[in-house]
Amino acid sequence: MLTNIQILRAVAAYLVVFVHLRPLLPETSVTTALHDKGYSGVDLFFVISGFIMVYTTSRRKVSASEFVLNRVKRIVPLYYLTTFFVFVIAISVPFFLRSSSPDFGALLKSLAFVPFEKSPGRIYPIYYLGWTLNYEMFFYLIFALSLSIWYEMRVALCATIILGLVLFGLYIPSPGNVILHFYSQPIMLDFSLGMILALFRDRISATMHRMSGLPWLTLSLGLGLLVAFSFLPITSSVYDPPTNTLLTFGVPAALIVMAAVGFDDVKTRGQPWQFLQEVGNASYSIYLTHFFVVGVLIAFANYAHLSPTLRTSLAVIAIPLTAIFGIGVYRVFERPVMSLLERRKPADNAPGSTCQLKRSCNDPPGDLSRS
Repeated sequence: MLTNIQILRAVAAYLVVFVHLRPLLPETSVTTALHDKGYSGVDLFFVISGFIMVYTTSRRKVSASEFVLNRVKRIVPLYYLTTFFVFVIAISVPFFLRSSSPDFGALLKSLAFVPFEKSPGRIYPIYYLGWTLNYEMFFYLIFALSLSIWYEMRVALCATIILGLVLFGLYIPSPGNVILHFYSQPIMLDFSLGMILALFRDRISATMHRMSGLPWLTLSLGLGLLVAFSFLPITSSVYDPPTNTLLTFGVPAALIVMAAVGFDDVKTRGQPWQFLQEVGNASYSIYLTHFFVVGVLIAFANYAHLSPTLRTSLAVIAIPLTAIFGIGVYRVFERPVMSLLERRKPADNAPGSTCQLKRSCNDPPGDLSRS
């Protein structure tokens, strides 16, 4: 188990949570920084996703159909559940949702992971957090195409396809096709960075173990660039969400993941580390469900006209609440559904096998998915 990567997944999930806590917090330089840096959680997820896909498929032969089926089993159940939940709310109590309407065409596109313009200038599915899953599923399709060739060329092929798409997007900055625009954004290169790190993982680990200070230097450089690059303006795009984040968030995220590879995996016997690992295990559930908790708290604060101090207190309370709720969803829904779907897997996934021992690492938002 790559416990350092699991813990990074927990960090990535809570960077996204911080973005959505902003309505509860006063406008200060600290809260603005937390909000702005929180968007880096998506890039961190994508780098981890590219890393995990290469890492977990390098040790056994996986067919394209098996790979895609595994990804669908991992992502679809919880995403469909949250999407249908939002759609039902949009039908029954539409005043709760300002940006989601009960449009069956939009619902079908959301369920099929097809990007569309939800409102003028905004490419989001019914449940808007699903925009990252559109990228994840597209990356999985590209990666699946490469599984028939040998390991080293697999990464080169995927990275070349992604680079070609991004270069095309730069050449035609405002394509008329929403789908083409969406999948030609620089954020796609985050997956390539993660794949390259996984390809050279053993060399990176060996080099950093020989030079004990190198992991700390890499981590410091990643964090420093995250702060420094955040002062650079993100190039405006025709559509939201902002996806021209390779330099501001993607490169620092890759350095942070590289440092995690270089460090010895933390020992998770202590309660704090065990909790962080559990948050990492449940990061997909936390990512998809945290806004339900945060949204209720924001609605309550607005309805009760709470003071800034009380609103800040609610924001602090939201941090453990989202973890508790997300871990609960993971244990009650996500993990049981995965166990049910995996009962039909071949014998090489039996308890104690190599695949089974790797399972907790192979998770999207990065991956928040499993092998």
